[in-house]
Amino acid sequence: MTEKLTTTSFAILGHLAMRPWTMYELAGQMRRNAHYFYPRAESQVYAEPKRLVALGLARSQTVAVGRRKRTVYSITPAGRRALTDWLRAPVSKGPLLEFEGLLRVFLAPFGSEHDLRHVLEQVRAEIGGLLQLSAIIRSEYMGGTAPFQQYAPTRAMIHDFLTHFALLVDAWSVRSLDAIEQWGAMTDEEQRAAAIETFGRNVVGDHPAAAAQVGRQPPSPKRRTAPTKPPKQPMKKTPG
Repeated sequence: MTEKLTTTSFAILGHLAMRPWTMYELAGQMRRNAHYFYPRAESQVYAEPKRLVALGLARSQTVAVGRRKRTVYSITPAGRRALTDWLRAPVSKGPLLEFEGLLRVFLAPFGSEHDLRHVLEQVRAEIGGLLQLSAIIRSEYMGGTAPFQQYAPTRAMIHDFLTHFALLVDAWSVRSLDAIEQWGAMTDEEQRAAAIETFGRNVVGDHPAAAAQVGRQPPSPKRRTAPTKPPKQPMKKTPG
């Protein structure tokens, strides 16, 4: 069964495990909960529940809301088992970053300085939307009014990551815009020298991943050896 499913399938199943949703509500929840770390086209979100119904992992029910009829989707026992099996399986992909603004900065030498500045300003404006959402969600959980207050222990981890990510992107945008402002008073050689200084500031130190990358053994956090004393050197006689 699982070979027919995608990560999007499990994202939808996970939302259905919370409670039943109409298609409109489900799309709104995906925008609120997953847009900034697992964005999906709404066409995928609208198509997937029907596919899950066909696979027996979800069910649909038509309910009357006033004079209107709506289709509500819910998870089946088979869907819960599939979701549990997926959560138990190893993660299939490592962290990936899809960031069009960063690609445009990478290709900026083939455009204008004005275009580069505009990209960075746009990035900062867009990440502001995540910071605003972060503030809203924080207020809801702090006030005990979040729709799924019972999931606070894990939702806090997501909020922590996305908030720090948004602050990182915002601070990076500001530093980059400041760097561009300084270019006007610099020669090309001075610009390159300033860039090299930026490389020099980005030090990861003895982080295990960095140490392994350069072929060094990272320091072990468990084994500590006493510092070795240097051998004693014969004292030199001072002249006179």
